Amino acid sequence: MKVKLLSVLALASALSLSGPAPAADPDPTVPTAADFGAVPMIKNPKLSPDGSLVAAEGLIKGKSVVLIVQPSGIKPIPVPDKHRIEWIRWAGSRRLLVSLSTITRELEEEQRMTRIVMLDLDTGKQRFVGPREQGVDGDDIVHIDEGGNFVLLSTQPSIYEYPVVYRVDLATGKSSRVVDAREDVWNWYADPSGVVRAGIAIRDDKWWVYYRDGAKGTFARTKRRDFDDNDAHIDTFEPVVGSDKGLAVAAGDSGRFGLYRYDFKNDQLGEKIYENPVVDITDYDVASDGTVRGIFYDDDKPEVTWLDPEMKKLQAKLDRAVPGHLNRIVSSSRDKMRLLVWSGSAEDPGVYYLYDRTTNHMDLFAEPFPGLGGKRLAPMEPVRYKARDGLELRAYLTLPPGRDPAKLPLIVMPHGGPFARDSWGYDPWVQYLASKGYAVLQPNYRGSTGFGRAFVEKGNGQFGRGMQDDVDDGVKWLAERGTVDAKRVCIMGASYGGYAAMLAAERNPEIYRCAISFAGISDVASQLRYDRKSFSATRYFRNWRDRVRGDKSFELDTISPIKQAAQMTVPILIAHGEDDDNVPLYQSRRLHEALMKLKRPHEYVTYPNEGHGFSDPVHATDFLTRVGKFLDAHNPS
Repeated sequence: MKVKLLSVLALASALSLSGPAPAADPDPTVPTAADFGAVPMIKNPKLSPDGSLVAAEGLIKGKSVVLIVQPSGIKPIPVPDKHRIEWIRWAGSRRLLVSLSTITRELEEEQRMTRIVMLDLDTGKQRFVGPREQGVDGDDIVHIDEGGNFVLLSTQPSIYEYPVVYRVDLATGKSSRVVDAREDVWNWYADPSGVVRAGIAIRDDKWWVYYRDGAKGTFARTKRRDFDDNDAHIDTFEPVVGSDKGLAVAAGDSGRFGLYRYDFKNDQLGEKIYENPVVDITDYDVASDGTVRGIFYDDDKPEVTWLDPEMKKLQAKLDRAVPGHLNRIVSSSRDKMRLLVWSGSAEDPGVYYLYDRTTNHMDLFAEPFPGLGGKRLAPMEPVRYKARDGLELRAYLTLPPGRDPAKLPLIVMPHGGPFARDSWGYDPWVQYLASKGYAVLQPNYRGSTGFGRAFVEKGNGQFGRGMQDDVDDGVKWLAERGTVDAKRVCIMGASYGGYAAMLAAERNPEIYRCAISFAGISDVASQLRYDRKSFSATRYFRNWRDRVRGDKSFELDTISPIKQAAQMTVPILIAHGEDDDNVPLYQSRRLHEALMKLKRPHEYVTYPNEGHGFSDPVHATDFLTRVGKFLDAHNPS
């Protein structure tokens, strides 16, 4: 396979990002904070069904745009201020659906509202998709017609009502109700022809299914099941057109999520198509006729198992063309002859290739981080260690390049969620710290997802308790094996990781010399009231409040950093985006105000027009620069 450059689509030169010019460095192979602070100029590209266009999320001078890449050039379409792109999907080859989110107020409480905008590339017109009364969650697409004529949209009139499914004509914008709300049903599923066939109902610890055999059929209810009984726990369905059979992602006897056949008519989980012996599957690829083509999962590294012989050969071909990298088909034309391929690794932020199978050419399409080309990055190693109760934990260890791996200063970086996981791959914060001489440990503490339901459930009631112990135990493990210096350890994280950093600064001053929190949670009870989704892992469980709190008599104030601020003696850097709609700014601001009153050592910075991460490279670079100076002062490498 020939790999060459395609100058027409050299996005690196077509799009300019605002940001400070990198300072001259005596060693040009060492990346700067500005290199790591750069945000990707293109994200989530998707080929149109006919393969002629690419749509993607982009940034121009710090502003979010929708990019339409066509043979004649690149057309940027601006996004309204205070809005964030959630996803982009094609509806046919001439209409584009864009989900936008913003913050609204519902009964004096802030809520995230999502709406879909349709861009008609032939007329240039834009319009909202769906009825006016769709409420706060307006981007739950159940089905997109292959020709782009209509979509099925599941939406709630208010947060207190169950979702209704509408058929929205994309040419006229008219909406017609096709499935009424049904008590306890939150998720509806359609077959490939656009008929809603099934819904999952949930109440307390029970779940059941409604199913019909066609558009004119009546929904029948299956038996109710407990989430915690011996029945397989079903996560998602995929009905197959013209059949009462379908697919289901479910956790069987092993507790790991795999892919199964499902008999809707008889309400039975059928043949197991694939289950990994160690981890949950993350996704699967299925043809329009219901044939399963491939399974995706994250073990030590992201993996794919192709069941389709043609795709298996194609994957081998890609891996030969770009050896030593993860090579993933991220989008394709309907006929599968034009493919967008992402190729990258932990030491390479990656590039996108456009592969034309008719000519057998794979051309460079876009380089999201051109400033890192030729720079020295650090390898990431999957590791395992034992928690104090004997539980085996997975983690990732990144060591600074060119240094003896002994008695190194350490930054431990717990992931967000907490019901999420870290995976192997490029991480700008990790690489920045490694470039400054620090070892970085990313622990997948108990409750992390992807390792089976039993491992997630070990996190029940361990928010700020056992989860925090697991992070501390990773430090002890590295110190005992001599890799790091136990007297030179700091903790850094975002979201739940930011919360863990805040808590560590109060809870374990004997372990950590300093802490760094971005978008951290200082008041657990307040955050639960703000957004239940912040702490949910819906694939594994639904009764989210009990999973966080644990024992109903447990007092959440005891694990809320703001309630224990008087105990904070470790220096902490607190940062937050002012427009964060995942964890609101007050979670950091109130802790800053409390520390000011107590005269505790800390730094505090907020970033205007930023959400739960950085969209402006100036801000991202400023934050990393502050992190570097903070560490130089409190834990020099």
